Amino acid sequence: MAGAIQLKRLFNESGCEASIAVLEKASEVGAHSLSGAIFDPRSLNELFPDYKDRNVPFEAEVKEEHMYYLMEGKKIPFPYVPPSMRHHGCYVTSLGKFTRWLGDRAEEEGVDIFCGFSGTEFIYDDDKVIGVKTGDRGIDKDGERKPHFEPGADIHAKVVVLGEGTRGSLTKKLIQKFNLM
Repeated sequence: MAGAIQLKRLFNESGCEASIAVLEKASEVGAHSLSGAIFDPRSLNELFPDYKDRNVPFEAEVKEEHMYYLMEGKKIPFPYVPPSMRHHGCYVTSLGKFTRWLGDRAEEEGVDIFCGFSGTEFIYDDDKVIGVKTGDRGIDKDGERKPHFEPGADIHAKVVVLGEGTRGSLTKKLIQKFNLM
C-alpha cells in the first residue's frame, strides 16, 4: 500500500495522470495480516510526516525493553539487550488494523483497491510483463467449475509492481522465468 501511495504522489507531482490499482487477494484489506508486530515508524514518517496526528492504530509505544532467559519455574534477566532487539520508539500494532488503515489512506490518495482478486499469472508481450491474470472464481475443491463460475480477468498495465514478497507465487514465477537467482 505504501508503494502505491508513493507512486500516486509521484505521478501527481509530475503532472501525469495515472491510475494506480492494487489487487488484494483477501476479501478486505488487512484480512490476511493476522499477527501483531513491533513497527518502526521511520518509513511511515517519510510517507506521512504527520502520522502522529492521523490516528494510526498503534496499541502502545515501546519505551523499554528487557530480555529474559526462561526456564521452568523461573526467569533470569539478561544484563544487555542486543541492538537488533532494541525497539525503543517503535510501536506495538496489529498488522491487520495497520494494513486496513494504510488501505484507507491509499484510497484517500486516489489509489484503486480491488479486494478478492489474486494475481495468478503474468501476461507477457515477448519478455515484457504487461499485466496479470486474476484467478478464476467459482471453482470447487476438485478444480471443477461451479454454476456461478467466473473466469479470471486480464488486467493490462504499462507497469506492474509486485508487492507480495520474495516468497509470493508470482515472484517465484518471475524469478524462474528470468533466471534471477
